[in-house]
Amino acid sequence: MSDRSNAVARRGAAELRGVAQNVQYRSEGRSENGSIQVLTFRLTQHDSVGNPQQPVLVELRATALEGQVVDGEEVTVTGKWRSGRIVAKEIVSQATGAAVRARRPPVWVAVPVAIIFAAFFAFVLYFIIHGLSSFGG
Repeated sequence: MSDRSNAVARRGAAELRGVAQNVQYRSEGRSENGSIQVLTFRLTQHDSVGNPQQPVLVELRATALEGQVVDGEEVTVTGKWRSGRIVAKEIVSQATGAAVRARRPPVWVAVPVAIIFAAFFAFVLYFIIHGLSSFGG
C-alpha cells in the first residue's frame, strides 16, 4: 500500500515548485496566424525529507513566448491541471526571478482587431435578421 498523504491534487489551479528537466521548445502548425510556440518539460519535486515525487509534465503554449527555462533550473509553475499535466500560465526562475509567459499582442494591434471582428459580427447579424424578416412579409 502506497502513502498518498503527499499526493498532489491534480485538478483546478496549480502552483508547484521544482526542477525543470528535459526542457524542449518547438513550433507547431502553420496557418495565416503563424505557428504556435510550445514549451514542455518535466517538473521534478522532492518531499520534505528529500524523497523524489512523481514528475509532472508542464506545457506552455502561445503564439509567442517571452523568456526561457533551461534544464536543471529551479522554477515555480503557475497554471491549471488539465489531463494529468499542468497547462502553465507563468513559469518563474527561482535563481533569477525571470518569468516565462505568453507574449501578448500590443494594445494598438489588439483593439483594432477586436473592433473589426465586432463590426463583421454585427454586419452578419444584421443580414441574418434582415433576411429572415423579408421571408415573413
